[in-house]
Amino acid sequence: MKEVTRVVIVQGHCLLRSALIERLEREPWIEVCAVSSDVAEAQELILKHRPHVAVINISPKCSAGMTSLKKLKREFIGLAVLAFACDSEFEDLYAGLALRSEANGYVSSADTPGELVRAIRTVRGGKRYISPRIRSNRNGHTAAHEVLAGLSRREAEVFCLTGCGHVPKSIAEMMNLSVKTIESYRERIRAKMDLDNGADLLYSSVSFMRNATRRGIDASDYEAIRALLSTTA
Repeated sequence: MKEVTRVVIVQGHCLLRSALIERLEREPWIEVCAVSSDVAEAQELILKHRPHVAVINISPKCSAGMTSLKKLKREFIGLAVLAFACDSEFEDLYAGLALRSEANGYVSSADTPGELVRAIRTVRGGKRYISPRIRSNRNGHTAAHEVLAGLSRREAEVFCLTGCGHVPKSIAEMMNLSVKTIESYRERIRAKMDLDNGADLLYSSVSFMRNATRRGIDASDYEAIRALLSTTA
């Protein structure tokens, strides 16, 4: 790629920002034109420098979360956003949330620096990038980024709670909604995931949550599930 690709980095950790800058500036076709620790500052820098790609940490602990990603995509049409997260144990879940929030790609925190460069080249070229580590982390189940990418936050909550063994009535009580509303969400989930009936939905959600539980999510703790998914609020 002969044309220089201007990149802005949105990352809350100073040391990680420095490492990203050092690696990317080794590439003659990449120019790190701005660095920010928060989205409010990043917006001003993007207006000033007009970067092609924003590399943004979407972990709530490290940056401003998924809301920041959506804000950048909404404010700057044409800006390619490449997301990553510090929380490696929930990484495939974050990938799903990021792609659902219109990120152009997701790079794993475990990827090599060369993979990050490849990811920037891919999204700069107008294509979607998903880390090979995320795509291959299936373990016999549908990858989380594929499960969550098409669901709204409320639908994702209903899907996860269904997978924890809750029936529509108990889900309605937990979410403070009517049973009819929960059934409506379930119908939308089945349509989006191309599931024939409630039994297929139950099987898919239980398989997904069993896999999630092995990665440290307490399947009985609705607030834990809600806190993770609410990063898209």
